[in-house]
Amino acid sequence: MIKKNMRVIVLFLIIAGLMFLAACGGAPPAETNEENQKSSEEKVPEIAPETDESNLPVEEAAAALSSEPQKMKFTTSDGIELDGVYYPAGSISAPLIILMHWAPGDQDDWVEIAYWLQNRGMGGNSKSTENTPWLDSSWFPDIDPEKSYNVFSFTFRNCENGCKSFERKKWYVDVQAAVEYAYELDGIDKDNIIMIGASIGSDGAADGCAYLNQIHTEPCKGALSFSPGNYLTVNFSEIVRELGAASNPVPVWCLYAESDLESAGVCGDITENNYTPYSYPPDVVFSNGHGMNLIAPNHDPDPLELMLKFLALVS
Repeated sequence: MIKKNMRVIVLFLIIAGLMFLAACGGAPPAETNEENQKSSEEKVPEIAPETDESNLPVEEAAAALSSEPQKMKFTTSDGIELDGVYYPAGSISAPLIILMHWAPGDQDDWVEIAYWLQNRGMGGNSKSTENTPWLDSSWFPDIDPEKSYNVFSFTFRNCENGCKSFERKKWYVDVQAAVEYAYELDGIDKDNIIMIGASIGSDGAADGCAYLNQIHTEPCKGALSFSPGNYLTVNFSEIVRELGAASNPVPVWCLYAESDLESAGVCGDITENNYTPYSYPPDVVFSNGHGMNLIAPNHDPDPLELMLKFLALVS
């Protein structure tokens, strides 16, 4: 009887021991919600959201814009790749100015004026000589600190460091490609585009303005021409007339030296209401008074003051 009781006791102890071991070896207690959250945060690093300039206040978005010029390439309808430079304004959706160069140079002749119009404290580092006053910004008039323009320039085909030959029809193709490309630039006011040019670029400015207004709803608000001469096979006076016949007449200004017979012949006889000429007598003009040579100190009226006056009128 005693042996039987002992076996029962031993069996009971073995079962109790097994139950105790099973309880100790089970799953650990569940973490609290707070502990789970902490563990999850430690495992997944936080990713900073990307900055969306379109959702920033105007002042912050403007500060986020780079003032550095952006070199670009674009292709014409006949497959020629051209170089351009975009100078972003200091404010969102500012007007765009497209600058077109003359035959003796390329877009680099506009670089200091581009920085001046951008008005973001850039420029002033170009090597200028007495023969290139347009590269010496020390005499440029002050611009309202609140004003900042987007600026785009480009070089016509075969015109790096000066045009190698006259390619009038092909340059008109270049103008068309340039204004179409510039119209799609980020950060511009697509309804407020102005074109400025010298010599071949002065015809390009008027021709490009008319062309852009043909393919879009009149985004070009004005063309300022230094010494046009029907250089791109399109008659300058007819372009002025076309721009004047728009639902909102587009102003065209022409600056020319009286001694520059070709430009004087083109600019002197136009009488459209949207047109304003400014002539410079032979005894006051710099060099031969053609194209970029009109952009020099001591000219009366000051050509860059006229440029600011024109921009205030159209933009």
